[in-house]
Amino acid sequence: MAGAKPVLVSVVIPAYRQADFLAETLRSVLTQTHTHFEAIVVDDASPDQTRAIVEQCTDPRVRYIRHDTNVGLPASRNTGILASRGDLVAFLDADDLFLPDKLAAHVAFFVAHPDVGATYNARFELNHSAESIREIWRPPPTVGLNDLVGGFPFAPSDMVVTRDWLLRVGLFDVRMGSAEDTDLPCRLALAGCRFAGIDRVLNSRRYHSGRGRKNLAARLDDVARALETVFADPRCPAEVRAAGDTALTHHLMVVASLALAQRETPLARTFLERIAGTDPAVLEGSPCELVSFLMMESVADDSLDHERVLQDMFAGLPESMAVLTSQREWAIGRGYLWRGLRAALWDRVPEAQMHMRRAVEYRAAIDRTFVDFLTSHLLNHEHVFGEQAAVAALQRVTSCLRTVGGRRVAGRIEGAYLVNRAFERYHRGELAGVPGLVVRAIAKDPRHAANRGVTSILLRSVVRTKR
Repeated sequence: MAGAKPVLVSVVIPAYRQADFLAETLRSVLTQTHTHFEAIVVDDASPDQTRAIVEQCTDPRVRYIRHDTNVGLPASRNTGILASRGDLVAFLDADDLFLPDKLAAHVAFFVAHPDVGATYNARFELNHSAESIREIWRPPPTVGLNDLVGGFPFAPSDMVVTRDWLLRVGLFDVRMGSAEDTDLPCRLALAGCRFAGIDRVLNSRRYHSGRGRKNLAARLDDVARALETVFADPRCPAEVRAAGDTALTHHLMVVASLALAQRETPLARTFLERIAGTDPAVLEGSPCELVSFLMMESVADDSLDHERVLQDMFAGLPESMAVLTSQREWAIGRGYLWRGLRAALWDRVPEAQMHMRRAVEYRAAIDRTFVDFLTSHLLNHEHVFGEQAAVAALQRVTSCLRTVGGRRVAGRIEGAYLVNRAFERYHRGELAGVPGLVVRAIAKDPRHAANRGVTSILLRSVVRTKR
């Protein structure tokens, strides 16, 4: 892909019942700073205005293909790939959005790293059924097969893959059904494809209130079949195969939480009993991993009352897990803390204060886990919007959190944020800024002075800077 010839990127957009969003999605492609692309809309026999919306677009770079019958998402993506002419294939769901530099950033990365076969990037998670930002998702800079079987470090709309690698592994496997987003990356990794992350927010992912998820049992069967295929492959490392139960547990918790939220109680209990048999460790501790997971799922959609969602979830637990109901108030209180944090980060202070008052009513505590979680979101904020915006967000958050933890909590959070900024700069080689951040962190929270890692980067930065 090196040389004077511009790199052609094929953007594959499968479309089914997404006409309300397709025009905006197409505009986000047509306004790319990298202009050498083709956008292939694959209409999967959609009964809406998909064809009319595409026909309104007169840009010759937009191509339209229509299936006579509905064949599903994996097959639709394959249609687009087989029709593509580009060296690179970018996936874009018909309701998601590219930021203007999406294609340019990926093309530049591939040109500079010809050994890489698949790239992905950070993204904005949008609020359910809204245009506002819910949070920033930053996947790790590198992923391996172990990461891919255990969850979803990136979504299809985050990915760009060389056409050669897609053809080499046989495209999407339509037999995997709804697990195609698990199966394809795993097969690429097994075949030796190298993945690399671009640490920039380059697209936005939409979520929709009230849609629910159908056929959860079939979804789990699809994922289990995809994982079994990976673990049975002789190229699968032994350590990945050994982590099979842990990988399946994550997917089980996803479908169990959805079933509980949708009041599909018998199905939810089947999933939960399977979790208990597969990985009982997730039920240990207070709060246990399962309850923490349910709490996070309950606050995913800000348009819902997470307290009511959690009440329904706990009511649906099997009798064998009745002991977990003692953690219900913790989950509700932590949910209010998390919703308050999210509102403060995005400058909705009155809403944040309301959630914090409710957190106090449930005796929510600001522990190390919450501080670490908050710090990671502040660092994401700084990465995207700059230091000044992150500091302003920090001030809003600490002001609101005083309702819960008093004045001491501000020092803990500011100290944790400064220490993590120091470590990030140290690992980037920006040593000159490390000592000042460490000193300020210790002033905010003296406990950092006893941390060997903190004192180590402080001394090393001072010595190397003086050299």
